[in-house]
Amino acid sequence: MYNANSEICYITSVYWRLLMIDIYLLENLATFAETGTLSAAAEKLHTSQPAMTRAMHKLEAELGVTLFVRSKNRMELNETGKLAAEYARRVLEANRDFESQVRAFDRSLRTISIGFCAPVPQEVLTPILNTVFDGMTISADMKDDADFLARLEDGTYQLAVTHFKPESDIFYSKKCGHEDLFISVTPSNPLTFYPEVHLKDLNGLSILLYSKIGFWASTHRTKTPNTNYLLQVERSSFSELASGSEYPVFASNYYIRRGDAVPGRVNIPIVDPECHTDYYLVCLESKKRRYIKLFDSIHERTVY
Repeated sequence: MYNANSEICYITSVYWRLLMIDIYLLENLATFAETGTLSAAAEKLHTSQPAMTRAMHKLEAELGVTLFVRSKNRMELNETGKLAAEYARRVLEANRDFESQVRAFDRSLRTISIGFCAPVPQEVLTPILNTVFDGMTISADMKDDADFLARLEDGTYQLAVTHFKPESDIFYSKKCGHEDLFISVTPSNPLTFYPEVHLKDLNGLSILLYSKIGFWASTHRTKTPNTNYLLQVERSSFSELASGSEYPVFASNYYIRRGDAVPGRVNIPIVDPECHTDYYLVCLESKKRRYIKLFDSIHERTVY
């Protein structure tokens, strides 16, 4: 007669036994369940089929149950084995999460990991970070910020600079600046007759572009699908080509205001809304106290 309480107790006992089993045995079991054969599982785990067989026998012995239906040329999981394989998968996931969380925490004690969504915020805020967190290692990424909030949640980053204000109350943010985008052309370029341009006006042109510009890359391409972007990986090569060629380049109000734009060019404002962005420094609300000195060191025109 079916007894639900007995089944719950049995499943719970299997789960807790799995927690005390060597991880490599659980990995063998989960891989066998995934691949369906000993040979395929052995190949995926870079081990031998006899070693897999021994591991499965050892696992059965430690659990005190039979996990497989064995025939002359085939071995497959029985119902208990299927249950054990599912729990093994969960234990392996929990183990990976345990390792990543512990390592992330240990790294955070010695390293501040921050994601920057664009080059200008990185240039402006890096000296401030080095001053506030003197003695610690600053590990910085510069890329599109589409997944920055998720990376804050999973501990990959402790801080991030985004071009949008987070809406969730699990994040603490503060505006730290603003940037406007221009197109920089030589005086002979026909665009110089325009007091301002739209991105669509640049569609189809050949434009010299530095590759490491974070979210700006996708902003450009959305409205200029037919533009030929001449990507430069090295900053020095980009600067040299920009100074000696006729190709248009993008420019920032930050560099224009400081006299650091490419000399001898006309800088025309781009009026599309996405070419005018605010920047926000972000951390988890639960970590706010740890980074409050940094937040107190910035204001809404720190990046400008």
